[in-house]
Amino acid sequence: MSSRSARTRRVTLAIGLIGAVIGFTPVQSAVADGTPAPSISVATTHDLDLYGPAQELDVTVDSPPTTDAYARLEILGQQTGLHITDGSGTELPLTVGTGRWQTNYLEVKIGQQDSDGNGIPGAPMTAGTIRLHVRADYPVSETVGIRGILVDGATGNEITESPGPIVTQYVYGRATVTGSAKTAVTTGFARSVRAFKTGFHSAGTTPVPPTHTTLTFTAAQLVAAGYTAAQLADSVQLSLATGTNPGPFAPLAWTHNTDGSLSITLPTIDWSTVQNTGLNDQDLGIQAKWGLPAGKLIGTAQVLDDQGHTYASWATEEFDFTADIRPATLQAAFYGIDTGGRLWQYCGQVWTAQPSYYEQRTSVGGGWNTYSAITALSPLKANGTGDMVARDRTGVLWYYAGTGTLARPFDPRIRIGAGWNMYNQLTGAGDLTGDGHADLLARDTTGVLWLYKGTGKPSAPFAARIRIGAGWNSYNLLTQAGDITGDGHPDLLARDTTGALWLYQGTGNATAPYAARVRIGTGWGTYTHIVGIGDLLVDGHPDIIATDKTGQLWYYAGTGNTATPYKPRAAAGTGWGIYTNLL
Repeated sequence: MSSRSARTRRVTLAIGLIGAVIGFTPVQSAVADGTPAPSISVATTHDLDLYGPAQELDVTVDSPPTTDAYARLEILGQQTGLHITDGSGTELPLTVGTGRWQTNYLEVKIGQQDSDGNGIPGAPMTAGTIRLHVRADYPVSETVGIRGILVDGATGNEITESPGPIVTQYVYGRATVTGSAKTAVTTGFARSVRAFKTGFHSAGTTPVPPTHTTLTFTAAQLVAAGYTAAQLADSVQLSLATGTNPGPFAPLAWTHNTDGSLSITLPTIDWSTVQNTGLNDQDLGIQAKWGLPAGKLIGTAQVLDDQGHTYASWATEEFDFTADIRPATLQAAFYGIDTGGRLWQYCGQVWTAQPSYYEQRTSVGGGWNTYSAITALSPLKANGTGDMVARDRTGVLWYYAGTGTLARPFDPRIRIGAGWNMYNQLTGAGDLTGDGHADLLARDTTGVLWLYKGTGKPSAPFAARIRIGAGWNSYNLLTQAGDITGDGHPDLLARDTTGALWLYQGTGNATAPYAARVRIGTGWGTYTHIVGIGDLLVDGHPDIIATDKTGQLWYYAGTGNTATPYKPRAAAGTGWGIYTNLL
């Protein structure tokens, strides 16, 4: 008795016909009178290519029975896309199998019609070969097994089956794509890479067509992930690099489709230029802006030719966007100088799930009590960027350039010059003039406010001063506020001697850098320090911190609303009376 299953053989990057052995009742080699027993055999002539020309499948019957009978081909495997035609070009229908295999299969019946009109399926058969034609389209499985059966028309019982292993004909042309289909993307950080290593082999019956890989996310899939097409296309930057040693990544565009879906199409691969049609490397870069909500976007990827024929497809392509780590490039850091002269660094809380406002402090170094004034030129960042200046007690101004390294945030100081004791207030202004360099404000003892435009040169960081105006001695505190109003220009906060806080909106004009003041509110005289620190929790709005006379630290989150620029204060810690200066 034949075994009911046969081992399948896999050919790399190929589609073939899967073999399996079906059960049947043994027949004798000859009947009692010496007549040879009926037999059926199946043979193929050539391998196939997907979408290539049809190849021959020969079904041979010897010593057929004298009673009504017909042939049946039983086909195991992924049969969708398999086409069998007879000599006249008529495609034979594939129907659900009715035999005894344990697995779903299809079958083709040849000569089952009652051609002799006696009411019994089939007819007496003639020995010989029937030549059929087989072609394959995607998604035919890598191997499909075919076995021939002779069937008695009157009873439907099997008379015999083709001997030996099931015929296996290999059909080449399936593209293979290796690399994980799940790509983790952390918003606000460097690009993640989805590596596509695409392979393609041919049986040589037809030229290998140029192909391209397309990723499609339907409108429903976008909604399920919590995104809109416009939001995703705006927030996720795509890029591409090719080759086994990828060069620079070049921008790649999203495609907006009329059905509301989004798709990504990688460049076409011309397989005629790829040696031995081996692997071709394409690296898709995915970089998401901070602010894109977390979500899992699942779509379908396909390898297609220019006519739309499919050579590979999978519905598990996933971009897993996470937003649980605040990017240091956008997050504020602030500093405090304690009574002993040590500078301490505070960075905003990295993890979004943590309720605290900042990480534990880190010591930068001692000796900072030699300065009578110190200010950041623009909000300092948690990645170690941002510059500051400090004036010593002799009136010399020193410049500290940011390093971009959080563990050592400032380069050794550079002497700017003497004579800065003429000013009783120094305040960083951010890039007030819009030239890409942070500026400095200085108020002299007569109450005149001066602007020092940044140059970008550490050895001579400021241009000659420009007079802004008089009357600024009505304020006992000035601090940069960042861009409170969202117009692209940094703003200024000023507290008067009555405790009222005022907003000066930046204009971008060096000769008139601020618009008329707008009153924020009163009661701010309770604070010993008020400092604009930038965006502490990376919500897109600059914040301020303040300490009161009891040493309580208060956090004011920015709103982006000019009329009410800050949310109600929140307690952020005690014991801050140890600091003589905050910046």
